[in-house]
Amino acid sequence: MPNHSQVDPGWLVHQFPNLTDLQALAAGGQKQVFTATHANDGEVVIKLMHPGTDPARTERELEAATKVQAPRMPRIFEHGQLTGDTGTIVWFREQRIPGEVLSARIRAGTLAHHELLRLALHVSETLVAAEAVSIVHRDVKPANIIVDPQSEFWLIDFGVARHLDLESLTATVAPGGCGTIGYAPAEQCRNDKPDIDARADLFALGVTLYEAATGGNPHVEGARDRFEIIRRASTQQLPRLGRPLPDGFADLVATLAQPNPVHRCQTAREAHEWIKELCDLEGVQ
Repeated sequence: MPNHSQVDPGWLVHQFPNLTDLQALAAGGQKQVFTATHANDGEVVIKLMHPGTDPARTERELEAATKVQAPRMPRIFEHGQLTGDTGTIVWFREQRIPGEVLSARIRAGTLAHHELLRLALHVSETLVAAEAVSIVHRDVKPANIIVDPQSEFWLIDFGVARHLDLESLTATVAPGGCGTIGYAPAEQCRNDKPDIDARADLFALGVTLYEAATGGNPHVEGARDRFEIIRRASTQQLPRLGRPLPDGFADLVATLAQPNPVHRCQTAREAHEWIKELCDLEGVQ
């Protein structure tokens, strides 16, 4: 293994003899991601956490992926450790979801009415499952949602999930907290821990739905810097959706994306029930 933080695929092949077609998918932050074919499990993703990554954070990502029981979340097959020249690497192997990342899908064109409702339904279903085990995803956004060939929407990457029944791993003074600015709500950007719960994920879902309907995120577009993005998300409501949409959809998005958490749906279950009502009216499952 070469003496740097990036793992050499050739070295990795020898560590996993039951994998074929190993290819690098992404690298950045604290991990590298590879795709491969497993002898028994088919198409899989291998995630490698760089040496020096907080092991507690990795354990919590694994725990979240195991505890949240939702039909559209990738399954974790196995995990372990490798030792190389740069130190100990924690890895896990999970189900690969075929399809397209939602951010790329939106760049190709806004979603149709039934797709918007399915997106809301499927992601909120996963958020209900997370809420049931006191987990907040904290990074709901188009880049963390996959659209599979059956037009089902999968929420992935619980890497910065907050476990409400465990001590936080994010320093209280950490600027910006965890998540992605433009999608994270004010309380998350302030790292105001007592107020970070399922409502933070609902805010991010609201922004994601708005972007899927219009092609843009008003918190981000034209902003001078990250501070401007945070200010907009913290103080400004999204513009009212104007194009023809399913009945009640504009009200849903406006409520989910309210800057003040007390004005949003108060639980993921409440939001999901509202979304199911809209889907039933349109015959969407």
